[in-house]
Amino acid sequence: MKLAEASNTAKVIAASTILLASDARTASQVAPGAAALCKQFLSGSKADRWLARSAAQPFTRWIWRTLEKLTLPGIMAHYWHRKRWIEACCRRAIDEGFERVVILGAGFDTLGVRLAHEFPHIDVIEIDHPATQAAKRQGLARCMTTPANLRLVPLDLSKAPLPASLLDHSGASFFIIEGVLMYLSQTDIDRLFNTLRQLSTGQIRIVFSFMTQWAEGSSGFRPRSWLIERWLTWRNEPFTWAIAPEAMEDFLAKRRFRLVKMVLTREFSSLPMIGVSEALDGENLVVCRPA
Repeated sequence: MKLAEASNTAKVIAASTILLASDARTASQVAPGAAALCKQFLSGSKADRWLARSAAQPFTRWIWRTLEKLTLPGIMAHYWHRKRWIEACCRRAIDEGFERVVILGAGFDTLGVRLAHEFPHIDVIEIDHPATQAAKRQGLARCMTTPANLRLVPLDLSKAPLPASLLDHSGASFFIIEGVLMYLSQTDIDRLFNTLRQLSTGQIRIVFSFMTQWAEGSSGFRPRSWLIERWLTWRNEPFTWAIAPEAMEDFLAKRRFRLVKMVLTREFSSLPMIGVSEALDGENLVVCRPA
Protein backbone atom coordinates (compact mmCIF):
# COMPACT_ATOMS: atom_id res chain seq x y z
CA MET A 1 0.00 0.00 0.00
CA LYS A 2 1.09 3.61 -0.48
CA LEU A 3 2.57 5.01 2.72
CA ALA A 4 0.37 8.12 2.89
CA GLU A 5 -2.89 6.40 1.92
CA ALA A 6 -5.29 4.18 3.78
CA SER A 7 -5.36 0.56 2.66
CA ASN A 8 -7.47 -0.03 -0.44
CA THR A 9 -8.25 -3.53 0.81
CA ALA A 10 -9.63 -2.02 4.02
CA LYS A 11 -11.87 0.25 1.95
CA VAL A 12 -13.12 -2.61 -0.22
CA ILE A 13 -14.01 -4.71 2.83
CA ALA A 14 -15.79 -1.76 4.45
CA ALA A 15 -17.79 -1.18 1.25
CA SER A 16 -18.63 -4.90 1.11
CA THR A 17 -19.98 -4.65 4.64
CA ILE A 18 -22.22 -1.75 3.65
CA LEU A 19 -23.39 -3.59 0.53
CA LEU A 20 -24.32 -6.78 2.39
CA ALA A 21 -26.09 -4.81 5.14
CA SER A 22 -28.12 -2.79 2.64
CA ASP A 23 -29.44 -5.89 0.85
CA ALA A 24 -32.43 -7.49 2.59
CA ARG A 25 -31.23 -10.93 1.50
CA THR A 26 -27.91 -10.63 3.32
CA ALA A 27 -28.45 -7.96 6.00
CA SER A 28 -28.86 -10.52 8.78
CA GLN A 29 -25.34 -11.81 8.11
CA VAL A 30 -23.75 -8.49 9.12
CA ALA A 31 -23.07 -7.66 12.77
CA PRO A 32 -25.37 -4.95 14.17
CA GLY A 33 -23.81 -1.50 13.89
CA ALA A 34 -21.00 -2.62 11.58
CA ALA A 35 -22.30 -0.97 8.42
CA ALA A 36 -22.91 2.38 10.15
CA LEU A 37 -19.32 2.41 11.41
CA CYS A 38 -17.99 1.50 7.97
CA LYS A 39 -19.85 4.47 6.47
CA GLN A 40 -18.02 6.74 8.91
CA PHE A 41 -14.67 5.16 8.11
CA LEU A 42 -15.41 5.84 4.42
CA SER A 43 -16.29 9.50 4.95
CA GLY A 44 -12.86 11.11 4.79
CA SER A 45 -12.80 11.95 1.08
CA LYS A 46 -15.23 12.51 -1.78
CA ALA A 47 -14.11 9.25 -3.42
CA ASP A 48 -14.62 7.27 -0.21
CA ARG A 49 -18.06 8.78 0.40
CA TRP A 50 -19.06 7.89 -3.16
CA LEU A 51 -17.85 4.33 -2.58
CA ALA A 52 -19.96 4.05 0.58
CA ARG A 53 -23.07 5.47 -1.12
CA SER A 54 -22.69 3.30 -4.21
CA ALA A 55 -22.47 0.17 -2.04
CA ALA A 56 -25.84 0.98 -0.46
CA GLN A 57 -27.91 2.01 -3.51
CA PRO A 58 -29.81 -0.77 -5.37
CA PHE A 59 -28.63 0.10 -8.89
CA THR A 60 -24.96 0.70 -8.08
CA ARG A 61 -25.07 -2.26 -5.72
CA TRP A 62 -26.04 -4.36 -8.74
CA ILE A 63 -23.04 -2.97 -10.61
CA TRP A 64 -20.71 -3.95 -7.75
CA ARG A 65 -22.27 -7.43 -7.63
CA THR A 66 -21.70 -7.79 -11.38
CA LEU A 67 -18.11 -6.63 -11.03
CA GLU A 68 -17.60 -9.18 -8.25
CA LYS A 69 -18.90 -11.97 -10.49
CA LEU A 70 -16.50 -10.92 -13.23
CA THR A 71 -13.45 -10.76 -10.96
CA LEU A 72 -13.64 -12.85 -7.77
CA PRO A 73 -17.11 -14.36 -7.28
CA GLY A 74 -18.06 -14.80 -3.63
CA ILE A 75 -15.37 -12.55 -2.11
CA MET A 76 -17.84 -10.34 -0.23
CA ALA A 77 -19.52 -13.34 1.37
CA HIS A 78 -16.07 -14.75 2.16
CA TYR A 79 -15.11 -11.62 4.09
CA TRP A 80 -18.11 -11.96 6.35
CA HIS A 81 -17.87 -15.70 6.84
CA ARG A 82 -14.30 -15.06 7.97
CA LYS A 83 -15.29 -12.22 10.26
CA ARG A 84 -18.20 -14.10 11.85
CA TRP A 85 -15.96 -17.07 12.66
CA ILE A 86 -13.28 -14.87 14.22
CA GLU A 87 -15.82 -12.85 16.21
CA ALA A 88 -17.36 -16.04 17.57
CA CYS A 89 -13.90 -17.20 18.75
CA CYS A 90 -13.26 -13.83 20.35
CA ARG A 91 -16.57 -13.75 22.19
CA ARG A 92 -15.99 -17.25 23.53
CA ALA A 93 -12.64 -16.10 24.89
CA ILE A 94 -14.28 -13.11 26.60
CA ASP A 95 -16.87 -15.44 28.12
CA GLU A 96 -13.98 -17.55 29.44
CA GLY A 97 -12.49 -14.53 31.19
CA PHE A 98 -10.02 -13.08 28.71
CA GLU A 99 -9.39 -9.46 29.69
CA ARG A 100 -7.72 -8.01 26.61
CA VAL A 101 -8.30 -8.15 22.86
CA VAL A 102 -5.45 -7.08 20.58
CA ILE A 103 -6.19 -6.69 16.86
CA LEU A 104 -3.20 -6.45 14.52
CA GLY A 105 -3.79 -4.83 11.15
CA ALA A 106 -7.37 -3.92 12.09
CA GLY A 107 -8.01 -1.86 8.95
CA PHE A 108 -11.61 -0.60 8.89
CA ASP A 109 -12.88 -3.62 10.78
CA THR A 110 -15.50 -2.72 13.38
CA LEU A 111 -15.06 -5.55 15.88
CA GLY A 112 -12.72 -3.69 18.23
CA VAL A 113 -14.96 -0.64 18.45
CA ARG A 114 -18.07 -2.74 19.03
CA LEU A 115 -16.41 -4.88 21.69
CA ALA A 116 -15.03 -1.83 23.52
CA HIS A 117 -18.55 -0.40 23.79
CA GLU A 118 -20.14 -3.71 24.75
CA PHE A 119 -17.52 -4.80 27.29
CA PRO A 120 -16.15 -1.75 29.15
CA HIS A 121 -14.28 -4.06 31.56
CA ILE A 122 -11.90 -5.38 28.86
CA ASP A 123 -9.04 -3.58 27.12
CA VAL A 124 -9.10 -3.41 23.33
CA ILE A 125 -5.98 -2.46 21.37
CA GLU A 126 -5.85 -1.95 17.62
CA ILE A 127 -2.44 -1.82 15.94
CA ASP A 128 -2.40 -0.80 12.30
CA HIS A 129 -0.59 1.06 9.54
CA PRO A 130 -0.51 4.78 10.47
CA ALA A 131 -2.31 6.03 7.32
CA THR A 132 -5.16 3.53 7.59
CA GLN A 133 -5.54 4.06 11.31
CA ALA A 134 -5.56 7.85 10.92
CA ALA A 135 -8.55 7.57 8.55
CA LYS A 136 -10.29 5.28 11.02
CA ARG A 137 -9.58 7.60 13.94
CA GLN A 138 -11.06 10.52 12.00
CA GLY A 139 -14.14 8.49 11.15
CA LEU A 140 -14.65 7.59 14.81
CA ALA A 141 -14.30 11.23 15.82
CA ARG A 142 -17.10 12.17 13.45
CA CYS A 143 -19.60 9.74 14.98
CA MET A 144 -18.68 9.04 18.59
CA THR A 145 -16.27 9.52 21.45
CA THR A 146 -13.62 6.85 21.33
CA PRO A 147 -14.27 4.46 24.24
CA ALA A 148 -11.80 4.83 27.11
CA ASN A 149 -10.91 1.13 26.89
CA LEU A 150 -9.99 1.32 23.19
CA ARG A 151 -6.42 2.21 22.22
CA LEU A 152 -5.37 2.85 18.63
CA VAL A 153 -1.65 2.35 18.09
CA PRO A 154 -0.11 3.33 14.71
CA LEU A 155 2.54 0.86 13.57
CA ASP A 156 3.68 -0.57 10.24
CA LEU A 157 4.40 -4.24 10.99
CA SER A 158 6.57 -4.48 7.89
CA LYS A 159 8.83 -1.70 9.19
CA ALA A 160 8.96 -2.09 12.97
CA PRO A 161 8.60 -4.88 15.54
CA LEU A 162 5.56 -5.26 17.73
CA PRO A 163 6.26 -3.24 20.90
CA ALA A 164 6.26 -5.86 23.65
CA SER A 165 6.33 -3.18 26.35
CA LEU A 166 2.99 -1.88 25.09
CA LEU A 167 1.39 -5.30 25.29
CA ASP A 168 2.65 -6.48 28.67
CA HIS A 169 -0.36 -7.63 30.60
CA SER A 170 -0.85 -9.99 33.52
CA GLY A 171 -4.27 -11.19 32.37
CA ALA A 172 -5.41 -13.36 29.47
CA SER A 173 -5.01 -11.76 26.02
CA PHE A 174 -6.74 -12.70 22.77
CA PHE A 175 -4.90 -11.71 19.58
CA ILE A 176 -6.55 -11.33 16.17
CA ILE A 177 -4.35 -11.25 13.05
CA GLU A 178 -6.93 -11.22 10.25
CA GLY A 179 -5.96 -10.63 6.64
CA VAL A 180 -2.44 -9.51 7.58
CA LEU A 181 0.17 -12.26 7.27
CA MET A 182 -0.25 -12.64 3.51
CA TYR A 183 1.12 -9.09 3.07
CA LEU A 184 4.23 -9.63 5.23
CA SER A 185 7.60 -11.16 4.41
CA GLN A 186 8.85 -14.33 6.08
CA THR A 187 11.25 -12.18 8.13
CA ASP A 188 8.40 -9.94 9.33
CA ILE A 189 6.31 -12.98 10.28
CA ASP A 190 9.17 -14.61 12.20
CA ARG A 191 9.76 -11.37 14.07
CA LEU A 192 6.06 -11.05 14.91
CA PHE A 193 5.69 -14.58 16.28
CA ASN A 194 8.96 -14.24 18.20
CA THR A 195 7.62 -11.12 19.92
CA LEU A 196 4.27 -12.75 20.66
CA ARG A 197 6.01 -15.73 22.24
CA GLN A 198 8.06 -13.47 24.52
CA LEU A 199 5.21 -11.32 25.82
CA SER A 200 5.21 -11.18 29.61
CA THR A 201 1.51 -11.79 29.80
CA GLY A 202 -0.75 -14.45 31.20
CA GLN A 203 -2.70 -16.79 28.97
CA ILE A 204 -2.45 -16.06 25.23
CA ARG A 205 -4.69 -17.24 22.43
CA ILE A 206 -4.19 -16.20 18.81
CA VAL A 207 -6.49 -16.46 15.81
CA PHE A 208 -5.07 -15.63 12.39
CA SER A 209 -5.83 -16.12 8.72
CA PHE A 210 -3.38 -17.30 6.09
CA MET A 211 -3.35 -17.94 2.37
CA THR A 212 -2.85 -21.42 0.95
CA GLN A 213 0.31 -22.16 -0.96
CA TRP A 214 -0.83 -24.44 -3.75
CA ALA A 215 1.04 -27.51 -4.99
CA GLU A 216 2.62 -25.68 -7.94
CA GLY A 217 3.95 -22.95 -5.61
CA SER A 218 1.43 -20.17 -6.26
CA SER A 219 -0.92 -18.65 -3.71
CA GLY A 220 -4.17 -16.74 -3.73
CA PHE A 221 -7.83 -17.57 -4.04
CA ARG A 222 -9.29 -20.32 -6.14
CA PRO A 223 -10.97 -19.89 -8.56
CA ARG A 224 -8.05 -17.67 -9.51
CA SER A 225 -8.55 -14.06 -10.61
CA TRP A 226 -5.77 -12.52 -12.65
CA LEU A 227 -7.58 -9.17 -12.54
CA ILE A 228 -7.60 -9.07 -8.75
CA GLU A 229 -3.96 -10.15 -8.52
CA ARG A 230 -2.92 -7.41 -10.92
CA TRP A 231 -5.06 -4.84 -9.09
CA LEU A 232 -3.41 -5.76 -5.77
CA THR A 233 0.01 -5.43 -7.35
CA TRP A 234 -0.94 -2.09 -8.92
CA ARG A 235 -2.14 -0.81 -5.53
CA ASN A 236 1.08 -2.09 -3.95
CA GLU A 237 -0.81 -4.64 -1.83
CA PRO A 238 0.21 -8.00 -3.34
CA PHE A 239 0.14 -11.28 -1.43
CA THR A 240 3.71 -12.11 -0.41
CA TRP A 241 3.42 -15.04 2.04
CA ALA A 242 1.51 -18.30 2.00
CA ILE A 243 1.87 -21.80 3.40
CA ALA A 244 0.33 -25.20 2.68
CA PRO A 245 -2.24 -26.06 5.37
CA GLU A 246 -0.57 -29.41 6.02
CA ALA A 247 2.64 -27.54 6.93
CA MET A 248 0.99 -25.24 9.48
CA GLU A 249 1.43 -27.44 12.56
CA ASP A 250 5.17 -27.73 11.90
CA PHE A 251 5.43 -24.00 11.15
CA LEU A 252 3.93 -23.20 14.56
CA ALA A 253 5.94 -25.83 16.42
CA LYS A 254 9.22 -24.37 15.12
CA ARG A 255 8.15 -21.05 16.63
CA ARG A 256 7.09 -22.74 19.87
CA PHE A 257 3.35 -22.42 19.36
CA ARG A 258 0.78 -25.19 19.48
CA LEU A 259 -1.96 -25.58 16.90
CA VAL A 260 -5.33 -25.63 18.67
CA LYS A 261 -7.60 -25.60 15.64
CA MET A 262 -7.45 -25.00 11.91
CA VAL A 263 -10.41 -24.59 9.58
CA LEU A 264 -10.12 -24.41 5.81
CA THR A 265 -12.04 -21.89 3.75
CA ARG A 266 -14.89 -24.19 2.80
CA GLU A 267 -15.32 -25.27 6.42
CA PHE A 268 -15.83 -21.83 7.97
CA SER A 269 -17.87 -20.69 4.96
CA SER A 270 -20.07 -23.80 4.84
CA LEU A 271 -23.13 -21.94 6.12
CA PRO A 272 -24.95 -20.56 3.08
CA MET A 273 -25.36 -16.82 2.62
CA ILE A 274 -28.69 -15.98 1.05
CA GLY A 275 -28.32 -14.72 -2.49
CA VAL A 276 -24.75 -16.03 -2.78
CA SER A 277 -23.93 -19.31 -4.50
CA GLU A 278 -20.23 -18.88 -5.18
CA ALA A 279 -17.62 -20.23 -2.75
CA LEU A 280 -13.94 -19.39 -2.73
CA ASP A 281 -11.02 -21.44 -1.51
CA GLY A 282 -7.55 -20.42 -0.39
CA GLU A 283 -7.75 -18.45 2.88
CA ASN A 284 -7.85 -20.44 6.09
CA LEU A 285 -8.12 -19.76 9.83
CA VAL A 286 -5.99 -20.95 12.74
CA VAL A 287 -6.29 -20.81 16.51
CA CYS A 288 -3.03 -21.34 18.39
CA ARG A 289 -1.31 -20.68 21.71
CA PRO A 290 2.27 -20.75 23.01
CA ALA A 291 3.57 -24.30 23.46
